[in-house]
Amino acid sequence: MAATFGIFDHIEAIPGTSTPQLMKDRLELVRQADQAGFSGYYVAEHHGSDLCMAPNQEMFIAAASQITDTIRMGPMVKLLPLHHPVTLIEDMCVVDNLTNGRFEFGVGRGVAPIEHYWHGSDWPTSTDRFEDTLAIISRALKTGEISSEGSKYHDFRTMPMSTLPVQEHIPFWYPGSPVTAGKFGLNLMWPGPISQEAYDLYAETWYAHQGDEVRLDAPGSGPRVGCTMVLAIADTEEAALDVCTRGVKGLTRRTHAVHRWDAEVLGEEGADAALGPLRRILAHIDDAIRAGAGTPSQIRDRFGAILDSGLSEYIVLQLPTGDMTLDEARRTMDLFCSEVKPELDKAA
Repeated sequence: MAATFGIFDHIEAIPGTSTPQLMKDRLELVRQADQAGFSGYYVAEHHGSDLCMAPNQEMFIAAASQITDTIRMGPMVKLLPLHHPVTLIEDMCVVDNLTNGRFEFGVGRGVAPIEHYWHGSDWPTSTDRFEDTLAIISRALKTGEISSEGSKYHDFRTMPMSTLPVQEHIPFWYPGSPVTAGKFGLNLMWPGPISQEAYDLYAETWYAHQGDEVRLDAPGSGPRVGCTMVLAIADTEEAALDVCTRGVKGLTRRTHAVHRWDAEVLGEEGADAALGPLRRILAHIDDAIRAGAGTPSQIRDRFGAILDSGLSEYIVLQLPTGDMTLDEARRTMDLFCSEVKPELDKAA
């Protein structure tokens, strides 16, 4: 399989950088990735903190679409329970037209309970709401009509999709759960290299649910896995470890900050339980730092091993992130594009 690479970005605030400059710098990063032959660029959704300065992802993607040519773009993820299905579908179609068919759609329920309450939703029903809205989206893309028929949470008159997508089948992604991704025919975005066990569970679930009513896969498609990797490349491993550690620690601090209001709506016990997914990630954070920090030759070898496993041909880089500076992220990008990516492309 040919190796492909993408970028996953929270668009975090950078102290001392104004928000207009932050947006301008990020757009330049997307342009650089496009010119370097990256396959995708994905933007997170969070609210009420400096973890995510462009929570309305489609607006940023629309701007980026006008200065790029081939790179595909989309949310990673859009928090479905927070938004009305009509708005979700119409925004999706408009951006697919603005990108001329380069749009991809990562979906999820979200991990921060407080964000649901800020949007007038709630946490206990978030999984049901996610599946309910996904069903509306799936049916709309198949029929050309947006309908709340059969919905537990929405009741509106059926309406036509006046703006249709360019793509016959927009690619959909889901992070973290092989079962959910497989059940609904979604591409799986995995934190780091995926294990054979997790891949097998994903593939088994995918094929077991082929033909279900709510599926987002294109005819003839199969399971696809992307691996996200925090990345820092420098002339020495020590320097790369310093950058990567600051990046991960800053990201962790901001992620914890998103949860600081959870106790107001769930109580201390409920808020503590909501941190479960974050804790599972943090349990392996040292491994993530060691895997993503190194010299160009070290990163070539590590990424080459991921690709050689045959479980994924798509590596999505998380940069800049946390307390990593923009200059450090640019240095990593330059080294990746000049000394890592060409060698991996030749080996594929």
